[in-house]
Amino acid sequence: MPTDLLEWHERLQVPPGVNLRELLGRHDSYINGGGPEVAAVEERVPIREIAGWRLTADVTVPHGTGPFPCLVYLHGGGWVLGSPWTHRRLAAELAALGLVVVSVDYRRAPKHRFPAAVEDAAAAVDWAYASAAAFGCEPGRFIVGGDSAGANLACAVLAAYPPCARYVRAALLLYGVYDYHRALPKLTALAGGPDAESQLYLDPVQFDLLRGDARLSPGHADSLPRFPPCWLTVGEHDPLREETEDLASSLLAAGVPHRVHLAADAPHGYLQLPTHPAYTAAWESARGFLASYV
Repeated sequence: MPTDLLEWHERLQVPPGVNLRELLGRHDSYINGGGPEVAAVEERVPIREIAGWRLTADVTVPHGTGPFPCLVYLHGGGWVLGSPWTHRRLAAELAALGLVVVSVDYRRAPKHRFPAAVEDAAAAVDWAYASAAAFGCEPGRFIVGGDSAGANLACAVLAAYPPCARYVRAALLLYGVYDYHRALPKLTALAGGPDAESQLYLDPVQFDLLRGDARLSPGHADSLPRFPPCWLTVGEHDPLREETEDLASSLLAAGVPHRVHLAADAPHGYLQLPTHPAYTAAWESARGFLASYV
């Protein structure tokens, strides 16, 4: 496991003079190489065009005989970095669980600030549900998910877009951010600085006005009791661990079925560290959850 990559995941900080995009790119073969085989990957499937952005998805199809459950997946990267390409092994691992994975290339900040990404996420859910049969999916077995900022977007769709949420049978939420303002000081290497002017995701003028907005901080939304069953995972040493633990407490209070997989001795983003000792057990936990609820 590359030492500098592990240090990034453990601290969510990079040393002075280190470019995070270059760091992640340098280790792409480790992060994304050697994943499970899949039946097919169809890249850049068009969904819509908006504000000069061509919204697309990479669709990963598992081996086997369908119809399969469909997962709309939203990648992490602090709403600023990442793409389906940077998460292609993760998509393959999810497909190996028997899912068709629709990995969405949503708009990213700072060029496209909130609510662009969450609006794209909702549009992708609508599109995927309408297109499910074309990809060998069973519409009644529909899932949303994501990691880190992507888990925030998946949760925001459930919290703030009821027409989309009604399709969803379960959610896979990987070490997410569920209260933007609370988590921001720990995300400065990704999302800019800790205040209104230096952070990159929100229009600075709206920074305080958006506190508690379910599209941004869905962890305490009034709609939580209507959430589907959720699988949550977080690393034991994730700097953002409280985000998942707080959401789990809220789901418990709301009576929502959920499972929390705490990955021993693991950092943030550990499911992009394929040789980490916690890696395999997490996928087996997710498989068990899907067998119960999907």
